[in-house]
Amino acid sequence: MLIQKITFHHFRQFYDTQSITFAGVDNERLVTVILGENGRGKTGIYRGLLFGLYGDMYLDQDADGKDDIVLTNTKALQEDYDGEKKGVTCTVTIDFLHNQNEFSISRSIFAVQNDKGEKIERLHAAELKDVTNESVIADKEEIQQFVNEILDERVKNYFFFDGERIERLTRASEQQRKEIAKGIKNLLKIDDLLKSQEVLQVLDKQVLKELQKHSSGDYQKKLKEKLENDEAKEKTKLELETTGVQLDNAEQRLDHLTTQLEQFQEEAQKIKELKQQEELLQTKQMEQRAAMQHLVGFNNTLSLLLAKDILHSVKTKLEIVLDYQTEKMDIGLEFIQNLLSDLKCMCGTALQEGSKEYESIMKLEKIAIRNVEKKVFYELLTKVIQLIGFLEDKENDLKYKLDEVSKKEHELENIRQQVESLNKQLSDTGIEDLATLNKERNNVHEQQVKLDVHMKQLRENIEELERKEEQLELALRDLKVKSGVHAKHAKKKEETGKAVKAINQMIKEFEKIIIADLEKVTTDNLQQLLDDSGNMNIQEVRIKKDYSLEVLNSYGHSFLANISQGQRQVLSLSFITALAQVAGGHASLEMPLFMDTPFGRLSSKHELNLLSFLPEVCSQWILLVTDREFGDRERAMFLEKGCWGKYYELRSVEPSVTKIIEHPMFVPQNS
Repeated sequence: MLIQKITFHHFRQFYDTQSITFAGVDNERLVTVILGENGRGKTGIYRGLLFGLYGDMYLDQDADGKDDIVLTNTKALQEDYDGEKKGVTCTVTIDFLHNQNEFSISRSIFAVQNDKGEKIERLHAAELKDVTNESVIADKEEIQQFVNEILDERVKNYFFFDGERIERLTRASEQQRKEIAKGIKNLLKIDDLLKSQEVLQVLDKQVLKELQKHSSGDYQKKLKEKLENDEAKEKTKLELETTGVQLDNAEQRLDHLTTQLEQFQEEAQKIKELKQQEELLQTKQMEQRAAMQHLVGFNNTLSLLLAKDILHSVKTKLEIVLDYQTEKMDIGLEFIQNLLSDLKCMCGTALQEGSKEYESIMKLEKIAIRNVEKKVFYELLTKVIQLIGFLEDKENDLKYKLDEVSKKEHELENIRQQVESLNKQLSDTGIEDLATLNKERNNVHEQQVKLDVHMKQLRENIEELERKEEQLELALRDLKVKSGVHAKHAKKKEETGKAVKAINQMIKEFEKIIIADLEKVTTDNLQQLLDDSGNMNIQEVRIKKDYSLEVLNSYGHSFLANISQGQRQVLSLSFITALAQVAGGHASLEMPLFMDTPFGRLSSKHELNLLSFLPEVCSQWILLVTDREFGDRERAMFLEKGCWGKYYELRSVEPSVTKIIEHPMFVPQNS
């Protein structure tokens, strides 16, 4: 799909009729740059696209303020109210190409303003023209079906990147996990299967209750225990979901408070330092927990370490008993006994019984006999010495690990003190608003940490309940045979249980495939966007069980805590682009890609890589920017790449009115 043109009539800030013609339709210059300050209508262009294609009145980001969203231009509404009071028709028309055919889709809203100043809007008409074949569709359901065949409604949002969404994905937060989990669910496109899963789970629970009524003895007790376990798991999952919402709200509130605090320029550096120290605090807490976990591995050898002194004592006694130094000899007993039997010395001289030489050899025989008898003690001594060596190594290792834990705790305490000090400095500024905001931010941050810990505990509880569920299933299988339970109900439960397991496994397999695709495509994208230094350190992207992003270094170790903010933003861009690529089913996107203020904290090298990468994977790139992030350097880079085709400015001419102005690309914005 290639968008040729979008035309607005009294839509949002675009008073009267205005249009944008997009690049990339008939040449390789596929980038359209639309420049405008915040509030000038950049997001309104994407809003218009979704309204035109799908009839959407709201975006995902409007969730908390839907009542305040008005799509019809407020100047036109006021003029109508002051004049004829006939109402205003707001229209969006999109001209596009698909499968080499030309189409035009148009949707409209009818709106009025009442005496209280309230704006009332209703969806009006929709029309799809097949310009090539000269046919028209006016039925909304048919239009929706046609558009969904081009781009499924569930994945439409993956073709729009906004700065807030990119920033949201840079943090290992509940917002990130929800974004990724939602993305995976939408990419699966198995709504009917998920509904079937819910129905089967309810049915299985009902059958289980029915089976319990018709059972007795130990089997009935186990069935009751399973029902209680299922209810506990369900309750814990609901609590996890509720806590997730609370954590999401806390994170959003924390972001909002941080933004407010950053408005105090004099304290901006301290606020930035506080954020860095809080992030470092989380990293050090993880390192300290990891160091403590290593100590757990010594539990099996701690009791042996207590026996080290006893082993040294045993070693000393064994050495005394063996007369280790004085009776050591290298002549074997058998050789000596042969000499005595033959009455010949080793030098060949004949021996006389009772002679001095004979008596000397007899003494050697006694020593050799004692050495043979002491052989078992030698073996014991060897093992004792080996065990002492092993314990000494373990003791040294333990000392090192204890030192490591002590070091991590010391680092942790230092950072805590710095965080407390910065909080105190910000609270003692004397600026009432700042002190109040900082106090609230501190409280919200503490709440966020507690909620995060609680969620981890809930996930562990669910895993424990699932393990118990498996044990109960095995126990019930054995008891069913012995109890002679009602065959009809038992068979019914067996079948519903199998169905639930089968559908759960099917969904897991689908999810596994999608996650593997996302990991691979995200990794490929990241490697193209990173600079040489980043590619040396970052090897692979993984999606963890809790749906958070992780990066691995070349040794396969977790490396996310070590990457820079710019690299995190590149990671977010790589993942969101991967969502669009997997949604489209192609490495090269067949849909236009909208990006709102994407550059943020990217380095010049990352920006250059982005300019090289995206034109290779998308058919059209619509870039919504402010002049702060699209200056002379960026203009020069785009021109050098030869991919820049159209350049527009959104200029505010009066309240509620933005003018769309097309500029030649080589002419500065203020000309």
